[in-house]
Amino acid sequence: MIFASSKDLFWIKALADAHRRELGFINRATLATAINTNEILYSPDRGFLHFHHRRDNISTLYHFCVTPAYRRQGIGRQLIEAWEEHSRKSGVTLLRLKCPVDLSANGFYSRLGFSRVDIEPGKHRHLVVWEKKLRPATANQLLRPQFVASFSAGGSELKRLFQLWESGGDSRQPFAHVLYSPIACPASTTEYLRFQKDAGHIKTVWLDCGAYQVQQGKRTYDELLLFLDKFYRNNQWADGYVLPDIVPLTTDNEEIVEYKIRETLYHCERFFNQMPLSVQERAIAPVQGRTINQVNRCLETYRRLGIRRIGFGSWGTSGPNGSVNMLSQESLALFKTVCDIAREHEMLVHCFGIGGPNSYNRLRRQNLIPDTLDSTTWWKAGGFGSIFFPNKAQIQITVRRSFETTKAGLEKLKRETYHSCYFCESIEQLRTNRNHRIMHNLVAWLDTLERDL
Repeated sequence: MIFASSKDLFWIKALADAHRRELGFINRATLATAINTNEILYSPDRGFLHFHHRRDNISTLYHFCVTPAYRRQGIGRQLIEAWEEHSRKSGVTLLRLKCPVDLSANGFYSRLGFSRVDIEPGKHRHLVVWEKKLRPATANQLLRPQFVASFSAGGSELKRLFQLWESGGDSRQPFAHVLYSPIACPASTTEYLRFQKDAGHIKTVWLDCGAYQVQQGKRTYDELLLFLDKFYRNNQWADGYVLPDIVPLTTDNEEIVEYKIRETLYHCERFFNQMPLSVQERAIAPVQGRTINQVNRCLETYRRLGIRRIGFGSWGTSGPNGSVNMLSQESLALFKTVCDIAREHEMLVHCFGIGGPNSYNRLRRQNLIPDTLDSTTWWKAGGFGSIFFPNKAQIQITVRRSFETTKAGLEKLKRETYHSCYFCESIEQLRTNRNHRIMHNLVAWLDTLERDL
C-alpha cells in the first residue's frame, strides 16, 4: 500500500465514477487535493482509500473502493489496515466511517473490529456509523490473544480445508498458528504441516501431548510417554512441545486429583530433563489442579525448570469420558490466580481447549485474556451440524427446528451480528456441506476475537 500520486488521479477518478451508486459523485478537484496532502492510500490498479485526519485525533474515511476483479483477495483489508497503521503513527485515537445500511460492506467493517455506534439519515438512504478505537500495539496484544487452530485430521483433509479457506477470499490467516496431537493423527498430518511450515504458509506448529488419548482410555500413560519421547526427539522442527500431563476429571475426588497433580509434575520434570535443549526451550507446561496450592506448585516447578510458556486446561469436564470442557466460576477464579502468578514470573499463558466464542467472551468479561488460546469447536461443531455467530449460541443448522434454521432466520442472524462470509452465503451449503460449516465457524471465531464486547 502506498500514497497515491498525481499520475494515479485518472485511474482513481475512473474507479470512483464506476461506483457512483456506492460512493456518490466525487469531484476530481477533491481527489487531487487529497493526493497532494497524502490522504489517499493506493493499491496500484486494485483499489484506493480516501481519508482525512481531523484536529481532534479522529480520522474519517471518506471514500473506499476495490476493483471488482480484485475483490475477495484481501485488498480491502490491506487498505483498511494501512489506514489504521498510518493513523496510529499520526497520533489518531479513533477511526470513523459511514456506510449505507443496505450495503454488504457493513459486515466487512464489523469483521475488521469496527463497532456500530449509530444509524443516521443520509441524503438518499440511512447510514450506519462505524467507529474503531486505536490503542498502542502493546495494549492490543494484551486485549487480543493469538488464536491457535487445533484439529485432528489427515493431511489430505487439511489440504482441502486450506484450499477452501483460500477460495473464500478472506485475507486473514487462521492457520498461521496450529496445534495438533501426533499420537492421535496419521503421519500425513505431520508431513503436510511440516511442508506448509517450510513453505512459509504456517508460522508456528505446536505438538500436543495427546493426554486426551489417555483420558479416553485409548492409550496408557506409559505408552504416551514412550511415543512422545521418540516423536519429540525426531521432530525438533516444531515450535512448541506440550509436556505430558494426567488430566483430572470433574468426577475425580480430591484424593485422585491430588495424585494426578503429583504424577503430572513428577513425569513432566523427568520428561523435560531427558529432552534435547531445542525441545526444552520450546516446552509448553500444563497447569492442572482444583486449588490455588496445586496450581502454584505447578507454576513453581515450571519456573524452576526455566519454562516460559504454561498452558491452563483445568476448566472442568462433562460428557462422555470428560470430553467437553466447561468454564465454571471455580475454574475461572483459578485461572485468574494462574494468570496473576504467571505474570509475576514473566511467563506466557496459553488456554487449552477454551471451547467456543461464548466461552472466550466469558474470559474477556472478567479481563482474563491469555496470550494464546486454542479451540476445536470450529471443527467439531461443524462436523456435528452446528454453526455459531459472534456472541450467539450454537444452532443446529442441518435440520429445520426453529426460525433461526430457516433462510429468513439465518439472514436475520447475519444482520444482527454484522457477519458476512463466503461460506454462509447459501443456507443449503451450510445444511449439506460439512466443510462449509467448519470454515464458517472459523470465520465467526476470528470475528469474535477482533470485536469488542
